[in-house]
Amino acid sequence: MNITSYNVTDVSYHYIGLRVLAGMPDAKERNSQLEAISSSVLKFVTDRALRLMLPEPRGTFESVGGKVCQELANFRFIHAERGRPYELTDDGKEALALLSDHQYVELRRLMARLHLQTYDNLRAIVQAHIKGGPAWHPIVTNAYSNDPDYFRQMLEPTFGADAATMAQSIECNLVKSPKKIEDALRAKIIRYAMPDHKVGVALFKGICNRLVSLRVLNKSRPFIRQCEFEKTYSPCVTNNPPQPWYAPLQVPLADGATYQIYLCEPDMANPEHQDALLTAVDRAFAALPTEGGYYDIPDLRDWVCEQLPIPEAAFDDGINQLLDRQPSPLSVGLQYDRITGHRRPLVRTRQATQLHNLIRRI
Repeated sequence: MNITSYNVTDVSYHYIGLRVLAGMPDAKERNSQLEAISSSVLKFVTDRALRLMLPEPRGTFESVGGKVCQELANFRFIHAERGRPYELTDDGKEALALLSDHQYVELRRLMARLHLQTYDNLRAIVQAHIKGGPAWHPIVTNAYSNDPDYFRQMLEPTFGADAATMAQSIECNLVKSPKKIEDALRAKIIRYAMPDHKVGVALFKGICNRLVSLRVLNKSRPFIRQCEFEKTYSPCVTNNPPQPWYAPLQVPLADGATYQIYLCEPDMANPEHQDALLTAVDRAFAALPTEGGYYDIPDLRDWVCEQLPIPEAAFDDGINQLLDRQPSPLSVGLQYDRITGHRRPLVRTRQATQLHNLIRRI
């Protein structure tokens, strides 16, 4: 089975679906359930944008309830009998119990296994990153150049010496908008990385965002000369895990085979794992530029997560743990104009939610 839900970009949508359905035991028909899920997802993404001081999400999310329920049925979390309202299965109730009991590691492992087991194209994207290495997706802005050498530079991290030949096939005079140029470049890169699978640009982006929420992929924003990229890579491996915090996951497939992956699961409540993170942070401080003694947290996150490697969410967990040490080895600050959807701040939730995107060593 192939995943098609390019706008279900976060595994949290599934958790919202489970909670909504569990909270509507007397629902008489599906439409009310779907509307409640769509409304709850919209509230979730709107509240998250407000919390991170980002623009309100675009769109109404009206169709997301149906897509979430379709996937919950694919995972066998709900009964989907024709003409009847949805009901949680025993598996769905067990997943909801993990969520309610804050058993987040076990829940992520369950959801990672189900995603890899259920969706062939999602598993292929994971394997392409593990086997083939990072994917370098060009970011094309309004200031893009029609110079063929610009497109060569955009394609060079993927195609190397063949980038000039690949760039010549981009119809610069016919495709004038930055978005269309970007999609054309990304389509070439996706076809190269996954020659046996047909995955469109929007679907590839959506699946990658979903995998980031599962802590199976990371996304960074590097520059090479004048070119900006969205770089996706996996901190997971299929053999020879490089750190003791990797945990194997066996994924039974429909054809009887087993797919094995080692999930990267550092426990940032563990002082040894905190110390490993702090050592990597010190190395990053020696490599990154500073401004008034402070370093940019998104840049630090990108550097550390790729060097260790660890999931982005684990980095945030670990930095929060280091800030809670007495005394803390780190100090944080904030510059509002640096917050964007692609340069996420660090979120600290104590008595009130605080955002930080600057950090320094004490």
